[in-house]
Amino acid sequence: MRQYVWMPRKGGPRPGFTLIELLVVIAIIAILIGLLLPAVQKIREAANRTTCKNNMKQLALAAHNYESAYGTLPPGFIGTQKTGTPYGQDSSIVANGYNAPCVGVLVQLMPFYEQDNLFRALMSGVPADYLSPDGTNANPFWAYASFWNNRTTKIKNLMCPSDNPNGTWDCFFATYRSSATGFTVTIIAFGDPTFGHTSYLGIAGRSGLTGDQGTTPDTYKGAFYNRSKEPLGTMGDGTSNTFLFGEYDTKGPPTTGWQNVNPAWMGAGMFPTAWGLSPKPTNWASPGADFWYMLGSKHPGIVQFAMADGAVRSIKYIGAVASPGLNAYQYAAGTNDGNVLNFGDLGAN
Repeated sequence: MRQYVWMPRKGGPRPGFTLIELLVVIAIIAILIGLLLPAVQKIREAANRTTCKNNMKQLALAAHNYESAYGTLPPGFIGTQKTGTPYGQDSSIVANGYNAPCVGVLVQLMPFYEQDNLFRALMSGVPADYLSPDGTNANPFWAYASFWNNRTTKIKNLMCPSDNPNGTWDCFFATYRSSATGFTVTIIAFGDPTFGHTSYLGIAGRSGLTGDQGTTPDTYKGAFYNRSKEPLGTMGDGTSNTFLFGEYDTKGPPTTGWQNVNPAWMGAGMFPTAWGLSPKPTNWASPGADFWYMLGSKHPGIVQFAMADGAVRSIKYIGAVASPGLNAYQYAAGTNDGNVLNFGDLGAN
């Protein structure tokens, strides 16, 4: 019988990596990761931008379907009645105790972007004409359990994936008010971080003032304003030249003691373009008072806008100082200003 016996090899060191070789390999891996990471981030951002573009396109198509069903685009906001105080416009809800539904355009469009079940839940506890632009109900949405109890719902296709849907934020309504001398954005905070948020707002034009309360009508009136009823067919500038929706990214606290602010889909409606379009300031500690009153995005260098013809365009930041870019920005925000829009001035693609 043969017997096989394993004998360990004698002499010489056992094979393996030296410390120097191991450090060299680790260094090479680190360099490769450093080279690949920017490319991975660019790919991720490109995917986020595409998703965001699709979200906005779906909103534009929802607006088209709403208009086909009702003959007009939905109201940008259900604020105070147009027969209210001369300079109140929709922000007179503050002075008059919020005597309006305070519901924004995104709720109106829910049945047209696959949120019909949520829309039915909201409407189950309110009068049938609650969201009518001609309605007279003076109770704000938070007076109704069907709205208030659904405020925390997160709607994925209302958030840009580059933005953060889970931050600790106050809610605000993207509204405005007029006065004898001008207008401003009204931020109404609940101090309640549980609201579901949105990255998308309807475009009110430069200010959204319509002249129906004693104010001078804005030449650059947009598609969405307080209790608006704009047909697509009356857009004299053409649907391919008119903004419907724009992006609004997370902003830092506007003053001491505030949380970060971002629109809540339940109350956010239209937004003016009067303050221009500038990126986040480098000095975050002192960003400037007008920064919160500008649209913006987390996409590097651009903000996306859904046009009234359903297309989505990328617009470069054109600043807030008078320029051909700022002029073009207001032309695109208006529906019937009669100006020739040059998208090249906006760096659009």
